[in-house]
Amino acid sequence: MKLTAVLGTLLIAISSFAGLGEDFAQLKNTGINYEVVGAVCEEVARLRFQEEFPAPRYGVVTGVEYGDGNRTIGELDVVVFEALTNKVIRVAEVKCWKDPQGAIRKALDQRQRFVKTVKSGRTIRFRSLNSNIQFRRENFLSNPQQVAVAQNGTKQAGFDFELGYELRELMQLRKMMMDCQASRQCAAGSK
Repeated sequence: MKLTAVLGTLLIAISSFAGLGEDFAQLKNTGINYEVVGAVCEEVARLRFQEEFPAPRYGVVTGVEYGDGNRTIGELDVVVFEALTNKVIRVAEVKCWKDPQGAIRKALDQRQRFVKTVKSGRTIRFRSLNSNIQFRRENFLSNPQQVAVAQNGTKQAGFDFELGYELRELMQLRKMMMDCQASRQCAAGSK
């Protein structure tokens, strides 16, 4: 019985490591700045959403700032959109925190701020930090699905999606990316 439990745990660890290796391979040439702690979680969320919403029909980007032209009001962590129209179908707030309760509160506050801003009628300008995709208010008016994403074990705190990794595994992936960038074997983080 104990041997079965140990083998089960070992198989889970091996499959998780294999997943980290696959995600590392997909992220190594993106040029994202992984010194920003949350970037690794946002990029893994992007990969998971790209599996669900594949190109060329859909696009998935991280880091979309929005503001009133004078200042930045907030940032959308991950945006999923129809490639032909730029119609947004999902907006995700991604939080990989040690405190899932605090993280979900922050994600919900950010979601509310964005919805309020879009409904306000004020001029809104969008700027994609990691792509050349251009968004306008109209792209968000069809009530895209708003979701919260975090590491494994956070659904009970109210998150909609889990990334498939524990927080320590995501931080291990972040370290792998930073080490690879430092050794110039991966595209350097530009932002």
